[in-house]
Amino acid sequence: MTAARRVAPARAVPPDIEKYDAPGAQLHGITQKAAHAVIKQIRAHETPERRRTRVNLNSVKIAVQRQNGSAPTEDQIWTAIKSRDLSRNVRNFLWKALHSGHKVGGYFTHMPAPWCDYAICPLCDTTEDLQHILLACASRERETVWQLASNFMTDRLQAWPVLDLGSVLGCMLLEFSPEDKPNSGLTRAMRIIISESAFLIWKLRCERRIEHEDDLDNSPSREEITGRWQMAINARVSHDRHLTNKRRYGRKALDEDLVLKTWDGLLELPENVPANWIRHPGVLVGRGTTRPRGRER
Repeated sequence: MTAARRVAPARAVPPDIEKYDAPGAQLHGITQKAAHAVIKQIRAHETPERRRTRVNLNSVKIAVQRQNGSAPTEDQIWTAIKSRDLSRNVRNFLWKALHSGHKVGGYFTHMPAPWCDYAICPLCDTTEDLQHILLACASRERETVWQLASNFMTDRLQAWPVLDLGSVLGCMLLEFSPEDKPNSGLTRAMRIIISESAFLIWKLRCERRIEHEDDLDNSPSREEITGRWQMAINARVSHDRHLTNKRRYGRKALDEDLVLKTWDGLLELPENVPANWIRHPGVLVGRGTTRPRGRER
């Protein structure tokens, strides 16, 4: 006697992609791009929600609503961290942070010694989560980087905003418009400065704790931290310049006016540089990075 055939339970499929889940669907009726998008949606729908991700998404919504007056949707949050205004490393950092995927704090709590020691910040004697690392730690890198960022934007921003982890993770959704007037250049500049600064703090913290094993004597000095922050911002300025090349990037090229508005009043330019410095062969440097010439160096 043969056993009864077991019938697999019907798979739950989101309503908007039910039409693609029909048995025997013909391939000529769908493109590879559409098929890939549908497969990703199905997998995302079947993946159980992570509690920590939900907490981080809610913190982003609260932070963005506090700054902009309205909260974003979850789709807008995930789309924002794919923005071309973010460098690839920063995108990866923010995506992993939204999922609480960085190995900090509670990740080490239940490990045997000496790994459990990494759960506690040696400078503050408290749990070292990402909120603490980026915005509360007494570390030299955190204090120096945010001070540099605030000073850099002094002439463009009335007051540096109060940031929390939600603000950093959702920085690409924050709007900065003085006197309620739209200002795409200021908004873009602040998004770049916040994201690059947070990522640099993370990198410097990892070097201090892992590479230098919490030896403060070998940790970067304020001068070195300043130089690395300026180098990161200068790299973004240079990147913007290259992306305005319409001959190379065509319709995907950045708008020159947007780039000029982004960095307006924030750069120290060499002498005799025109207002449109994008095509000028001279080197652009961030405020405070110029070196005296000749023997005065």
